[in-house]
Amino acid sequence: MKHIKKLPGILLGLALLGCQFGMAQPIQLSEKYKQRELKAPENVRTLLLNQRKQITEQKLQFNVSFTGVSSKTLAQITGEKEAPEQEVNRIKQYIVTRKLTPAAIDITKIRLLGCIASSKKYDARTQGYVTPVRDQRCGNCWAYSALGAYEGSYKRINGSFIDASEQYAENCVDGDCSGGLAYKVMEWMVDNNKNLEKETVAPDAGVNQPCAGGTPTTNYYATDWGVVDPSGDISKIASVASIKDAICKYGPIAASVQVTSLFQNYAGGVFYEFASNYGSPSSNHAITIVGWDDDKGAWLIKNSWGTDWGEDGYMWIKYNSNNIGRRAAWIIAKKATLTVKPIKDVKIQNKPVIQQ
Repeated sequence: MKHIKKLPGILLGLALLGCQFGMAQPIQLSEKYKQRELKAPENVRTLLLNQRKQITEQKLQFNVSFTGVSSKTLAQITGEKEAPEQEVNRIKQYIVTRKLTPAAIDITKIRLLGCIASSKKYDARTQGYVTPVRDQRCGNCWAYSALGAYEGSYKRINGSFIDASEQYAENCVDGDCSGGLAYKVMEWMVDNNKNLEKETVAPDAGVNQPCAGGTPTTNYYATDWGVVDPSGDISKIASVASIKDAICKYGPIAASVQVTSLFQNYAGGVFYEFASNYGSPSSNHAITIVGWDDDKGAWLIKNSWGTDWGEDGYMWIKYNSNNIGRRAAWIIAKKATLTVKPIKDVKIQNKPVIQQ
């Protein structure tokens, strides 16, 4: 035990706990989190000690640490609202009666490169369909979830990455810094033929702003959107098979999850907290599902809490944990039209030269 006594603070408590109960230890922290934890406030250190006790007792396969959002409230980093029953029924009717565009039908015939729903694993990042991790500044996770899916589809359709403005979506869609729903962004874009602004023009200000109106000069339009669950019920947790199939058809998927402080402090591994409630699920946070691994029994999700959370902004979460996969929805970006510059006639030595 002499070498254990040399461990600092919270690590000493964890080591003694493991020796006392003979339990397996949480996975090792990366050097980044070891360094971050040295600067953690005392209340966070105490919370981490208690959470590691829970992880050890339940023999879970992940660890927690002082992440980039550990000192924030859940309200600051989540933001998904519940949809009333009338709204859920409206969407179900919409999904059942709507017709896909010819472009959407063509897309579903060609699966994402390397994506086979029956495969044991898939990671859309390795195929170039995932834009960099973002960092939300208020309770607008719903906008980041929707744009995570849209930007992935845009890359697939148009071959280039974009950084669309979540702030613009928040300003102009039904939702704000206190909460909203990801599918509302999709519906607004498709049904109203609306396009998104660039992030550089309207960066996340962390506050509610009025919609600027007008039409941005971008080609960030969408043709179709849909609910992953075949019933069209946006409040349900879609099945594992349905989500895998949707990812291969459409790309990264917007979805929801129920998060707590344990989720907030996740620092790596395969997360599991409580069994999903398929009969009556609840959720408070929206993310983007970008892959899976059957050996882990888990989804790979892209979050919007910056790269100092999780595994550089990503998480592996068990298929049946924390209601992951609720409100799963897809969107298809529109093929961008090229802007053609006017042609000018320039005379050089009495010879006309066509110049762009």
